[in-house]
Amino acid sequence: MHPGKEGIMERAKRLIEGLRIHHLGFGFFWTVTFVTLTGFQDGGVLAGPWHLYALSDEILLPAAVGALGLVCALRRRELPHGAASAASFMLSGAALLYFLTFRFGEGSDLLAVAAGLLMGGACALFFLLWELFYVTEGQQRALICIPLSAAMSVALYLIVGMLPAVAMAFVTVTVLPFLSLVSLQRSLAEIEMDAVPALTRPRLRRAIGDLWRPALCVGILGFAQKLVGSVGSSGAGSTFAVLLGFAAAALLVVALELFLSKGFDILHIYQLLFPALTIVFLLPSLFGQQYAPLLDAFLMFGFEVLNLLLIITCAVYTVRNGLPPSPLYALCIAPVLLAMTLGGVAGALLGPAPSSDFAHWASVILFCIVLLSVALVLVARGKGEASASLTDAELLNRAARSSAKKEACAETAPGTEATPAREDRGAIVVAYLRERGLSPREIEVAELLMKGHTVSAIAGRLFISENTTRGHTKSIYKKLDVHSRQELVDLGDHLGS
Repeated sequence: MHPGKEGIMERAKRLIEGLRIHHLGFGFFWTVTFVTLTGFQDGGVLAGPWHLYALSDEILLPAAVGALGLVCALRRRELPHGAASAASFMLSGAALLYFLTFRFGEGSDLLAVAAGLLMGGACALFFLLWELFYVTEGQQRALICIPLSAAMSVALYLIVGMLPAVAMAFVTVTVLPFLSLVSLQRSLAEIEMDAVPALTRPRLRRAIGDLWRPALCVGILGFAQKLVGSVGSSGAGSTFAVLLGFAAAALLVVALELFLSKGFDILHIYQLLFPALTIVFLLPSLFGQQYAPLLDAFLMFGFEVLNLLLIITCAVYTVRNGLPPSPLYALCIAPVLLAMTLGGVAGALLGPAPSSDFAHWASVILFCIVLLSVALVLVARGKGEASASLTDAELLNRAARSSAKKEACAETAPGTEATPAREDRGAIVVAYLRERGLSPREIEVAELLMKGHTVSAIAGRLFISENTTRGHTKSIYKKLDVHSRQELVDLGDHLGS
């Protein structure tokens, strides 16, 4: 409908519109997990405490995500926004115990287990709360914020890694958890949930039918990535390779969401990745363990591309089908986390492959190839029902609907043009609303309500859900002590006169 570059740039502009820095706060949390789970441990760290730490985190995380999702489904309520504070304190505590155990020489099994449990609980809460924001604030926001947060976390990780040990500990234990908390609270302050829709059995069956193939593909890749990473670990080189793969995956997902105008799903991406995973990287690894870092990098790249797309798929599917965010997220992500746990446990049981034991290494690689092939067969036989993106047509429809409603509802005389006086009146309105304690998002909604826009028109214009818009409207009425949209319109006219 629109030519090449112009259409691509228009799509990118629509997706980025309204993006604020605190919407990328997931990256601060991700950085802490990188520091405490990916590396920075000395070569002299005892294997026992480290395995206990990793195992505690890996077991609790899928269990906590699944349990919290189930509780939200049964209670028909999402997690309270105050859970962000608990998540931040747990994250800070986990980082503190990590540094005491592995960097400052305590080496205690008890501290290692406590650190792992705190990290698993913090991750579960952060995952669910951020998904709640991405879903409620509109699927367009999820398409960009999630991969951009991932890319930002890699840059922060590299910066933190260059700090002296004490400074690194201070930043990881205090600064990053605090920034994680502030950004999450500011983001959650922009949304307000009404009653959570019920996840009935027919809707649950339909969701499982639409999402099990994407979740299985991601789970198999996660299992393989953890297994190969444990068996073929090569120290710092492997850590750097994994980091490189993660960064490349985040940037690729950003590019896919910004510039693919026809939409896509995880199954199509997996079909494209499979030949590279098997032929280019897995098979050459059979000829020597020196390829382990390269294999680690590409397995992380493939897994993280699909993992980020699965998180986005959950957000898009939830909004399109009016489903409760946390239960659906748990339905998709808990099995993936469980598969990663099983891969890590299997790798720990097998142990690192000695450089001379070619058969041990080759058998692990062949086993992973078989698993990836099984996933490919399932993908080829299935049809993608859950998109990981929005088409240009959907974005244009939302914009067109918003524009049409604006023209129908706005009470502006024909032929009038913007003048400095009108801009001054707008500044007066904004100042008044700010004085009454409205948040930046509530000010945007209130200004549109004062111009006569409907809830659906505002939702389309600001790229947020109608549910969120209604929540903002109720908060605005309370803060301004009005009881109807007409009173707001009259107030706007009075302030502008």
